[in-house]
Amino acid sequence: MGEVRTWAAAVCLTVLAAALLRMLCPEGNFSRLLRVILGAFVLCAVLRPLQSLGGLSWEGGEYEDAMAQAQEYEEQTETAYTSVVEQSIESLIASELAENGFSLKKVEVKTDTGEDGRIIMEQIQVTLNKGQEVEKARLLLQESLGLETEVTADENG
Repeated sequence: MGEVRTWAAAVCLTVLAAALLRMLCPEGNFSRLLRVILGAFVLCAVLRPLQSLGGLSWEGGEYEDAMAQAQEYEEQTETAYTSVVEQSIESLIASELAENGFSLKKVEVKTDTGEDGRIIMEQIQVTLNKGQEVEKARLLLQESLGLETEVTADENG
């Protein structure tokens, strides 16, 4: 009974991972190929217990290689998704400050991915050009965007 439970959990996790990857990938020519690959991946997970019955053989490490490639692809997708989130937040901050008359030098957003897959903003650093009101900019970002931000002014120009 434990084997069936393990198999069912593996199938569920495989389907969830495939759905997540599908949501994260942009639409276009690549999405068709991705659907085929993910479909084959889910099919392999479903058929795994039938391996001994049907004489299927995944020897030679091919299955492990495919799983390693899938894991690598998932990590690359997660990195790309995190990068897009960071760029979006940077753009949002720059836009908000520009609309309120602040002259911006740079914005840095540092994120991390939690164990549950959520993106966590670790630190947001905003550097304004010399002579800008640092506290006013910090309060503006706190009130309008709800972001705790470290705001400094560039002293060199």
